[in-house]
Amino acid sequence: MNNLISLGTLDTNGCKCIAEGGVMKVVKGALVLMKGAKVGSLYSLQGSTMVGSANISTGTMSDSETKLWHLRLGHMGEHGMSELSKQGCFGSLKLGSLGFCEHCVFGKHKRVSFKPAVHNTKGILEYIHSDLWGPSRVPLDWWL
Repeated sequence: MNNLISLGTLDTNGCKCIAEGGVMKVVKGALVLMKGAKVGSLYSLQGSTMVGSANISTGTMSDSETKLWHLRLGHMGEHGMSELSKQGCFGSLKLGSLGFCEHCVFGKHKRVSFKPAVHNTKGILEYIHSDLWGPSRVPLDWWL
């Protein structure tokens, strides 16, 4: 059989299996490795099953692969990605050049402030500032 997963092996490798609400996730730290949906009394993993051994190569990620991981990790900076690389999260691959990310630049921009309001009031109590709050724990007999 090639469609069974050993929870003991996952536990030995530092993974946790979390099943709730009809969804099962296998996580290692903050990274979700596998996800499955409940079908009857079993969980069926989403994706395809690969049978056989995997060939792992050493080398450097291309710049496009580094950019893809930058996007997948929520626009993580080069320093954070190098820390993940040191921990072996990318296997034996070394990071390439990250380059320019337009979304990161826009995310760091200062937002445009609101224009100051112009009030044309002449008399007393024509313009009132008040704080809204509630619900009050003390019953009130009047309203603003």
